[in-house]
Amino acid sequence: MIVSGKVSANVTVGGKAAGLFRLQQTAVTVPPFVVIAAETFDPVLRNFPASVPAAAARKQALLAFSLPLADQTALEKTLANWGFPAQAVVVRSSIADEDSEANAFPGLMDSFLNLTTLPDIYAAIAHCAASAYSERAVAYRQQKNLTMAARPAVIIQQQVVPVVSGVLFTTFPDYPQEMAAHVTPGFGQGLMDGSLDADEFYWLKQSGKLHRHTLNNKTQQLATGAGSGLELVPVPAEKQTVSSLTNSQLDEVFRLGVALEQAFGRPQDVEFVVTDAALFVVQSRPITQPIPEVIVYDNANIQESYCGVTTPLTFSFASRAYATVYRQTMQTLGLSAEKIRAHEGVVTNLLGLVKGRIYYQINNWYRGLQLLPSFSQNKADMERMMGLDEPVDFVQDTRKTTREKVQLLPGLVANLARLLWAFSQLGQRVPAFHAHFIGHFRRFYELDLSSLTGTALLEQKALLDKALLGSWTTPIINDFYVMMTNGRVVRDLKKAGIATPDEFLSRYLSGDKQLESTQPVKAMQRLAMQARQQPALRQLILAMPDTLTDQVRTHFPAFHQAVSGFIDHYGDRTVGELKLETITMRLAPAVFYQYLRNYLTADEAAEPLTGTTTLHSSAKDELTALLSHQSGLFRRRVWGNLGRLQRAIRYREALRLERTRLFGMYRALYLSLGNWLVQQQALTTARDVFYLTETEIINAVVVTDTASLRDLVASRRAEFAQYETEDVPSRVTVPSPPVSSQPVVNQAGKLQGTGCVAGVVTGPVIVITDPRDNLDVTGKIVCALRTDPGWAVLFPTCRAVLIEKGSSLSHSVILLRELGLPTIINIPGLTKTLHSGQEVTLDGRTGEITRLPHAH
Repeated sequence: MIVSGKVSANVTVGGKAAGLFRLQQTAVTVPPFVVIAAETFDPVLRNFPASVPAAAARKQALLAFSLPLADQTALEKTLANWGFPAQAVVVRSSIADEDSEANAFPGLMDSFLNLTTLPDIYAAIAHCAASAYSERAVAYRQQKNLTMAARPAVIIQQQVVPVVSGVLFTTFPDYPQEMAAHVTPGFGQGLMDGSLDADEFYWLKQSGKLHRHTLNNKTQQLATGAGSGLELVPVPAEKQTVSSLTNSQLDEVFRLGVALEQAFGRPQDVEFVVTDAALFVVQSRPITQPIPEVIVYDNANIQESYCGVTTPLTFSFASRAYATVYRQTMQTLGLSAEKIRAHEGVVTNLLGLVKGRIYYQINNWYRGLQLLPSFSQNKADMERMMGLDEPVDFVQDTRKTTREKVQLLPGLVANLARLLWAFSQLGQRVPAFHAHFIGHFRRFYELDLSSLTGTALLEQKALLDKALLGSWTTPIINDFYVMMTNGRVVRDLKKAGIATPDEFLSRYLSGDKQLESTQPVKAMQRLAMQARQQPALRQLILAMPDTLTDQVRTHFPAFHQAVSGFIDHYGDRTVGELKLETITMRLAPAVFYQYLRNYLTADEAAEPLTGTTTLHSSAKDELTALLSHQSGLFRRRVWGNLGRLQRAIRYREALRLERTRLFGMYRALYLSLGNWLVQQQALTTARDVFYLTETEIINAVVVTDTASLRDLVASRRAEFAQYETEDVPSRVTVPSPPVSSQPVVNQAGKLQGTGCVAGVVTGPVIVITDPRDNLDVTGKIVCALRTDPGWAVLFPTCRAVLIEKGSSLSHSVILLRELGLPTIINIPGLTKTLHSGQEVTLDGRTGEITRLPHAH
């Protein structure tokens, strides 16, 4: 049965041919083709069971296949219309389950190029069909748990003689921000099977910019010969080191990738050829290997609270605190318990730890925000509140149909009404929250923590979890109010003619003397004034002896009492106050005197808060002048929103002091737990507790799992000390594409290549440079000069693969990605540097291979 033009529902053309038919419906150019449907070959296979033992018999039966006379007549008529034999043809396989969304069968079936005689075409048809039962195809089916009832179809396509050929991944699996194309002169078979070097091009998908490329020395290419098939010929010297594609062709390839991904609705693996006249697409199939999510970590704002390197305990506690508060946020917005549980993966991963620094995991913040109506506007407001220097544009709002909007409307109205009511009650809720908090705060500091057992300390932690951390609704509501009101004010200010509303607001709000965050400074100023009036006290503080606190208590009792009052109120407020490992004034009064000493050494006339009133006045005058040209209604709205924002910010600052105090209570509890673990001889010092996570501490107390705590602490101390020596950017993207294509450089004891499939593996290598080599790869790391799809039978039992030369878009690497085997390619000198039996550790993400000292 010969199929052309349009596919009938009751005809099986196979995955590859189905892709060609879909391509014909797009605007791309596809060489003419016809398909011998799978139903043509079904009678040949009926006499054999669909099993591994019968695969060889099925293959032999297909090799003996002859195309029915009616199909031969139809095919020869088509070939004549194409200009055959002057116009050569290509014969390619198209198995029923090939090129599906999960199974690509990359390069596992046969293809035959440059066929110029009918006998060659009919032989190629039989061989293509039979390749569905080749050893490598059967091994792939076993590995993927696929049926052994392969149904081959065959494509006959008019051959296009290319100047260059390429493979295009519209989304590059290694770095999904990129589109990738690898291109080689002549026919692309050598690129697909990994035998020839290619030029590599990588575009940033968002901008279309070609931001990195590698031009290899292309000495050989596949070209048509005197008869059927291809032959290896030299690349002209003038073309060996120059780009395979011109700038205009590169632009065309990128536009092709964008169009095909949009047309098919998912990333595509595209094979194309470029002639002197045009660009042709000869195949497009789904990319089957998993494409990782691009995760963005940003600390532009959170570093204010968690500056520099922190500790495992702080990160684990902060992660839990954020999750607890976020669940309450969703409850406040009226989300059901079921929906909250469905977003648990988002809620528990709002933060990330990058080289010891705490970051926002931006993806999950956006996901949480998508639960709100008007995502795009809330997104902009949140980005402003979080201090993101640049937005993250790959997270898009989910557009809802009219019906979905109508269905959601009652719930949205109810949520909005609930939120507006809560906003209106902030005047009563905030004082009530403060009273509730202070009650627990006083109770906590009346406890003698040093007398409590580990279990009793955990009970106190559970009480704080429930009574305070788990009852954080009022600060949440106010933060929402600040975010939304700030967004409205910014939009109003822009409309009024203020080009930089954020800078304007910083001036306008700077004059608010009621902000809680300014009160410690004013209180410290007052204490400094008292100390200046007592020269002996001032000199004592400037000298900073180790016994300073005791001497002040003895010789200046009134001042000591005032300091104690300050510490009682503001003792947790310090640099790095949300890091549990921070030594605060409450823990060490000497910290207070270090701060006070700065005031005493400064100019007596200096007022740290001077100038703020002037800034506020000038900002107010500027806005008044601009609003004089606006309507009275607009003026009232702007001033009203500014007043509401100012009040909400006052609330926020006061509530943040309570947050600081809450962290101080947890800090005291964990230090007490550290002391208790020292008594149990599980830790060396109480501060070792900061190098454990909350879960590890609980297990140490409840399960008495303390055997390896000392070693764990020592390891983490060394790890986090190393982080102190390293710099990290404020935004980290994982995976992050290289900024340029630099040649890899090997170092002593290490080899460096290009990571293709992530995973860390340690084990012995087996170097294979010849098919006659030892092929016992089970449990070993395969090292090869090059690989092709024929290696598929070896891959399932090995642990990882190292390839000296190769393309990340070649069929064998595509196969390795599908199988999830850690893989590194382009490793200079691999097969000459390593020898079979040598032990290495490889990282398939970074491309680093470390030779272990105990190699044999």
